[in-house]
Amino acid sequence: MRLHHIGMNVKSLEKSKEFYQTHFGFMEEMSFKWGSEKILFLKKGDHRLELIEEPGASNGSRGAFLHIAFDVSDLEKEVGSVKKKGLMPVEGPLLLENGWKVAFFFGPDGEIVEMVEG
Repeated sequence: MRLHHIGMNVKSLEKSKEFYQTHFGFMEEMSFKWGSEKILFLKKGDHRLELIEEPGASNGSRGAFLHIAFDVSDLEKEVGSVKKKGLMPVEGPLLLENGWKVAFFFGPDGEIVEMVEG
């Protein structure tokens, strides 16, 4: 068994789509409506994000969604690339005791986006 996707509620599909495309290289895979929800899948390699916008819901609270972590082969290079696109880390790069290198960013709805080399 392996992870299929990570889903998160967002305030604006367009704003979140632009964020993940611009800063992390995701591409739109498919979109559809399910009841009152608008659903958008983004994909990059084997990684898939499901963004869910439900009109009238208080989506995107930081208490409901803690973080998403992307595995990278060269953290310094990836952080540099994201910085060039205008997104600054809120913490890191850091070297953890287990040898992992990490950096953290905020997404458009306050979600924490982590990059991990290790």
